[in-house]
Amino acid sequence: MAQAKQRPPSGKRKPSQPSQPTQPTPPPAPKSQPTESPQKLAATERRAQRAAEAKAQQKRRQMRFLAIGLVVAAILAVAATLYIREQLVVQTIGVEVPDEGAGHVNDGTPLTFVHYPPSSGKHYPSAQPAGIYATQEVNEGYWVHSLEHGYVVALVNCDTDCDAIFSQLKDLYDNGLKNSHFGNVKFVATKYSKPFTDGNSPPVTLVAWDHQMELGFDNGQLDRKAIQRFYDKFVDKGPEDIP
Repeated sequence: MAQAKQRPPSGKRKPSQPSQPTQPTPPPAPKSQPTESPQKLAATERRAQRAAEAKAQQKRRQMRFLAIGLVVAAILAVAATLYIREQLVVQTIGVEVPDEGAGHVNDGTPLTFVHYPPSSGKHYPSAQPAGIYATQEVNEGYWVHSLEHGYVVALVNCDTDCDAIFSQLKDLYDNGLKNSHFGNVKFVATKYSKPFTDGNSPPVTLVAWDHQMELGFDNGQLDRKAIQRFYDKFVDKGPEDIP
């Protein structure tokens, strides 16, 4: 028998089987980090500890420097305050007297001044040597010449306390006054009885060239520091730089 002819396949296709869902690819497992050895960990800790100690030490050093700086600043501030205060005190010592010129006249020539006691003006050719003249009244013509050489003169107007006043002035002359730049103490003390131009009659009046300062004798004491300040300010300040 003849075999049956196979029919050609029709246009219809056999339905395909449903595809299986795709599974996501899992991420690669992270690589394991190498574990540091105990020796490396100890070295790291020591370095961190040394760094922390160095930082703490630097901070302590900075604090110490800051404290020293504050102390130095405080000392300088106190010193500056004291210096300024002293300068203000020195600047206000005594009063200025108008200058009456200079020049020499013969010994014994009568002298007249605009301001009494005088602190400038014509005078005798010889200057009065430094010293304490407790028993005499030195003529103005001599000690005005001393003023011209940068001396300070203490004029004493006393009736009852003369010995005590001159004793304290002598102690200052011997122990309390600095040397001039010539190495001598430029100080004269003498009695003075003439009336003052301003009508005052203080126990002691200090005079320098073109300056004067009046002092009391309170409780039997002269103001020693005031005398020293006046002397320090005006010694060597006369118009002639002579011993």
